[in-house]
Amino acid sequence: MCGLCSKFASSCKFVTSIVSNIFGLSSSCKCGWKGFYFLIRYFGGFGKRGWGSGSMDNDIKSLKKLVVKSGLPPNVSVEKRPIRRWGINAALLIIGVLMILYGYQNLYTYEYYKAWREEFTILPKDAQPWYWHFEKEGILEINATVRGGDGDIIIYIVDENGRRVKDFGKLVSPIRIRFLAPSPGNYTVYFDNTFSTLVPKKIYATASLYVKELQFWALEWILVGVVLIIICFLNVVLGNTKVLVLRIGEDTYEFEPWWGSLKIRVNGMEVKERVVKKATFRIGPNDEHILDIKRKFSITWTWKWEFMLDGKKIGEVP
Repeated sequence: MCGLCSKFASSCKFVTSIVSNIFGLSSSCKCGWKGFYFLIRYFGGFGKRGWGSGSMDNDIKSLKKLVVKSGLPPNVSVEKRPIRRWGINAALLIIGVLMILYGYQNLYTYEYYKAWREEFTILPKDAQPWYWHFEKEGILEINATVRGGDGDIIIYIVDENGRRVKDFGKLVSPIRIRFLAPSPGNYTVYFDNTFSTLVPKKIYATASLYVKELQFWALEWILVGVVLIIICFLNVVLGNTKVLVLRIGEDTYEFEPWWGSLKIRVNGMEVKERVVKKATFRIGPNDEHILDIKRKFSITWTWKWEFMLDGKKIGEVP
């Protein structure tokens, strides 16, 4: 015998002697030792079933019972199923797109800013400049009266680089022109009388400036349209609302919220009667259960439908 085995054997003899002295067992008493082994196995947790498994077989829990809702009969099941209302979702999408388009078209408008009046005398073979500075996009509207000759004048506009950006040609009094500045900057309006060799022209002009302004109401329309489209896609993904499905045996009862009321279907057939506030029905294969339905106001400031089966709450839907 090796040294390790001899130490283990001596330890076993030591433990055996202690147990014999405590319980009064002799080494030849097989019944006493069997009883002692039984106590160790079932109360000490040591034996074939391992440490910490000293409970009896009837103490083992059933997983099936753990997942079954407490209070529901074994043939009763409750679930919530999302539904999608395609007509409502299509309407939300169309309204959202139209609101975005309308808001975008009116996002910027030109508001009246200020008016000026000027008088020019333009000699033959000469041109009169009128200088303008645009801090942002705007519209310049000029109404003019020409005295002298045939009452005609050439009008054109150049930018700060000397490039002609708008040419109105030869106009005859009374004159009304409208110029949309493509970008902020300096612009010059020229009244050109170079085509006249003898007759000067007298110009009486009134200019009105309209500046581009953001319309917040149009921005709100765009934001509301975006929200409607987002709601539409969320409804498509998650469903517009939820239907409570109650199964009792082979019977299936479906309860769907519908514009303040509750639609009911039994085995796929819709019931003509709708619940408005509360109702009580007998359900089940033999009408052995009582279902109470009532509408209540929730903490989220919305209405919810609450369902009670035989006095016990089984669920709710918005």
